[in-house]
Amino acid sequence: MTLIIHPEVANLKDQLSQLIFQYDNLISHVGPEIERQYVLKFGRYEYKLYELELKIDKLRRKLQLIQIEINHENPIDLDKIEKILQEEFEEYEKQVHDQIDEIKFLEENTPEKLSESDTKKLKKLYRMLIKKLHPDLNPNQTFFELNLFYRAVYCFEHGDLNGLESVAAILPENAGEETSQIDDLKRLVKEYEDKIMELKKKYPFNKRELLEDEDSGMKYKDMLLELIEDRKKDIETLENEINDLI
Repeated sequence: MTLIIHPEVANLKDQLSQLIFQYDNLISHVGPEIERQYVLKFGRYEYKLYELELKIDKLRRKLQLIQIEINHENPIDLDKIEKILQEEFEEYEKQVHDQIDEIKFLEENTPEKLSESDTKKLKKLYRMLIKKLHPDLNPNQTFFELNLFYRAVYCFEHGDLNGLESVAAILPENAGEETSQIDDLKRLVKEYEDKIMELKKKYPFNKRELLEDEDSGMKYKDMLLELIEDRKKDIETLENEINDLI
């Protein structure tokens, strides 16, 4: 017997499945690609600036420690001071090295991309599987169907078209036939609309303009370069102050 689904339920399910797909696509593909481009274009300058600011903090602390010794009329033990600095700034320096490693990794590892036609297949197939398997659209699904859904999500995140096709191939024929209450569907539609709106306000989506607007991107890069030069001058001033003391 064919199950007749209320038109509003069908419409809401279609709307919800599109929103779920949009959210998952932003998380799995759009966001990571924006972040990759952003880090490659601006990351080296941002991390260089952070590295210089860390060095400034370290020099200021060194100046403070030397001044304490002078105030107490103690001999200046630079080895002891360097050891203190190393302990205090160890975690911050590790963060800088991790950031530089990330840039190098992105520069050396360009992810393989599906062809345009395969990308369309991947997205079309995933939208279909969302309708059939997503727990929000199918609250009474079996454990087997739930595992298929998790497998489909994994394949979509990793651009695995063959894996997604294998999920579709073993999809139970009656999957997705359970209808949800209209009020529940409306609530979920609203929740996903809000989630997508909030997601687009956060990093890396809020950096999109810097990548797409050449003028904004150039201004931001020039600002970073100017700040880097300013920090270098600050470092030189601090180093001269330390040398004067010792």
